[in-house]
Amino acid sequence: MNIIQANIEHLESWTKLAIMLFPDSTFEEELKFHKEIVESEKEVGFLYEKDDRLVGFMNISIRSDYVNGTDTSPVVYIEAIYVLSEYRKYGIGRKFIEHAEQYAKQKGITQLASDCFIDNTISESFHKSCGFVEKERVICFVKNVE
Repeated sequence: MNIIQANIEHLESWTKLAIMLFPDSTFEEELKFHKEIVESEKEVGFLYEKDDRLVGFMNISIRSDYVNGTDTSPVVYIEAIYVLSEYRKYGIGRKFIEHAEQYAKQKGITQLASDCFIDNTISESFHKSCGFVEKERVICFVKNVE
């Protein structure tokens, strides 16, 4: 298996991958965030190594608060998953999900949860192909109070 747990030595490469998924974030913001994951007891990052380079990552957390669509607690939550475009369609994303399932089983957790934006049909298809079932759709509202 080419999945490794991210640690402090991977911060720069891991963060560079994250910037590709979250282009509105700065490198410094993502670096700080990933340092917090390394130090966390409820979050973990995994990296996929292929051809002597890191080509994808998955960040997961153990959430004990209510997670939309779930009926157990805690759940393992897929916070982020990303594979470089040239390495997609080789099953790396599916391997990440299988790894998250094994992680959940080791922790005695019986549900994985995830989300995507309502218009992200690629992510929606990916999740469904990995066995996720759509449970609900949410529209978020904001009203500024002046």
